[in-house]
Amino acid sequence: MCPKGCLCSSSGGLNVTCSNANLKEIPRDLPPETVLLYLDSNQITSIPNEIFKDLHQLRVLNLSKNGIEFIDEHAFKGVAETLQTLDLSDNRIQSVHKNAFNNLKARARIANNPWHCDCTLQQVLRSMASNHETAHNVICKTSVLDEHAGRPFLNAANDADLCNLPKKTTDYAMLVTMFGWFTMVISYVVYYVRQNQEDARRHLEYLKSLPSRQKKADEPDDISTVV
Repeated sequence: MCPKGCLCSSSGGLNVTCSNANLKEIPRDLPPETVLLYLDSNQITSIPNEIFKDLHQLRVLNLSKNGIEFIDEHAFKGVAETLQTLDLSDNRIQSVHKNAFNNLKARARIANNPWHCDCTLQQVLRSMASNHETAHNVICKTSVLDEHAGRPFLNAANDADLCNLPKKTTDYAMLVTMFGWFTMVISYVVYYVRQNQEDARRHLEYLKSLPSRQKKADEPDDISTVV
């Protein structure tokens, strides 16, 4: 049976067209023999785990022009090996799980999304078969490096290995912390030395201020002369 709001036709395999059907989620009653599936121009916001797992013949999947923000880790389980074209362009995807596109052989279109460029996205694109072409069309809306915002991801990835940044950031933080402690120790030592010098100076001034002991006229000398 054809899902509600969709049109089904047989032309080189079952073609299911659900474009502009005001769908808010992916239908769960898709025919198992579906080869081409068009879900574009709807209001779909997420792709749940294993939603396509029974569509073993699926070759084309169009999810463009929706409001997709979330793609679960196993969203394409069951179709990753057979899918030839995947269109996720013109959505609201900022990031995906690093394993979301594992084993995906399809030519993916993921342009025109507000991507956050970081290590996870770099890992995702490297795991895809057509990663160079896909990465070339990804523009960083935001990035772990501010200077990469608004630039193509491919350029950003060539400039820096985004997966090494957290380690470098940790190293820098450790160095700053160590420098701070070192500065505190030196400051304490300098303060301690100056304080001791000040105390010694005051004590010396106190000793100088004491009246000297005058010898009496009839007081015998400490050393007597023996004739």
